Amino acid sequence: MIAPPAGRADSPSKSGQEGFGLLEGLVAIAILAGTTVAIFALVGNILSSAYRVGRSNASAQVTVNALEVMTLVNPMVRETGKVDLGPYTVSWTSAALTPVIDRAGSLYQIGLYQSDVRVEEQSDLVLARFTLRQIGYRRVRDSGPTLGGLGAR
Repeated sequence: MIAPPAGRADSPSKSGQEGFGLLEGLVAIAILAGTTVAIFALVGNILSSAYRVGRSNASAQVTVNALEVMTLVNPMVRETGKVDLGPYTVSWTSAALTPVIDRAGSLYQIGLYQSDVRVEEQSDLVLARFTLRQIGYRRVRDSGPTLGGLGAR
């Protein structure tokens, strides 16, 4: 008997598989779609996290700048105020937490103050808000004659 030529429909295949069928194609598309959805969800979460980290860093930088401004503020002399830093404004209100200390022999009065600090954009959007405790001071006495003033004649 003569063997049928290769490629005829009635010849059996050597491996038992002719190629992808409809069911295998649908399963491959379903797996690809599920993987794509998972990847998009992961990318969305990563972008959302990156946005939150960026906002947190910006808020931290604004707070550090406001703290730097507040190091120059003496709440005993200036209980309320506002400093314009261009894109945003630092404002504060201070109140004494302790009675003012005025000791004999000291050149200064001192007191502990609590300052409520707000950092706002020009559109009145609050960027940061925090409470700060500071020492307030005021010179109330002269030191008397200086060493240079005693020997000069």
